[in-house]
Amino acid sequence: MRFGIVGCGAITREAHLPVITADRRVSVTMLCDRDRGNATLAARESGVDAAITTDLAALAGKVDAAVVAVPPRFHAPVAIQLMEMGIDVLCEKPLAITVADGQKMAEAARRTQRVLAVALMMRFFPHNRWLADLVEEGEIGEVREVIVEDGAPLDWPMASNSYFDRKATGGGVLFDSGVHLLDRVIWLFGDLTDIAYEDDSFGGFESNAKLTGTLHIGGRPVPARLEFSWSHRLRRSIRVVGERGTLEASTADPRHLTLHRVTRGGATEMQIRCADRWDARSHYRAQLDDFIGANRERREPFVTAESALRALAVIEEAYAKRTPMAQPWLARMEPPP
Repeated sequence: MRFGIVGCGAITREAHLPVITADRRVSVTMLCDRDRGNATLAARESGVDAAITTDLAALAGKVDAAVVAVPPRFHAPVAIQLMEMGIDVLCEKPLAITVADGQKMAEAARRTQRVLAVALMMRFFPHNRWLADLVEEGEIGEVREVIVEDGAPLDWPMASNSYFDRKATGGGVLFDSGVHLLDRVIWLFGDLTDIAYEDDSFGGFESNAKLTGTLHIGGRPVPARLEFSWSHRLRRSIRVVGERGTLEASTADPRHLTLHRVTRGGATEMQIRCADRWDARSHYRAQLDDFIGANRERREPFVTAESALRALAVIEEAYAKRTPMAQPWLARMEPPP
């Protein structure tokens, strides 16, 4: 497959290119970025012998598929143009900045009969299905609560200010990194309803966010609470709390699922092995393998645009219902006399 990369920032250089260049089924033939320096740097760091361009139209007839890794506000126009040029697309998350834009992308994929995959790569974690199956089979009894946490000081090697620029993106920690965990919860357990949301955005982009809602598991409503942070460390896992124990899927170790249970002998912790081999790029390799398969077999990818829209719809609703997060360390501002 002839591959093009559109957007040569940090995610391309840190994740996509190392995996793509190691796959013999793929040849990177085009690197496209509005900043030619980004594309040149990506070529030099990865060692690829690819043509460099700032013009998206130059990819027509030169590539079979492309990774779209531009800032989120440009996902829809770039992906749609590529698909109309006959190019399959693997689009970085979130799919778009609005549900309406995401729906336009899904419609374009149907109209042009192109593959449109979404890079929600945590869906490829091996412990996902174990978590869902053990919950469904009653391993922890009746589910009482689902708790999601994901937080760490933001230290991503950014190539631009797009994380905080309204002209480039659509939100902060919930939109950018929280979407991974939110997507997994919805994919595994169904839609999140009765949403309430608070963050610390103060009119800008949030660094801390708390989202609550209701899932339906085993025919029963189950409260869910999700917390995300770019300022401090959180547990970084999905915990399903049941009457007989808790199952925990850690983001840091997708090879294992942990069962916490209290027995007559006290608290116990059991590791359930879900995969023998897994490293920091295994989910990117699994994602690429699925995308190549979808291209060759002309089938739907594992992560479709339609399925990715479910988490985006929750984020859109959450932002519409946003309330200020309590921050007691800030002085109360009294109105002037």
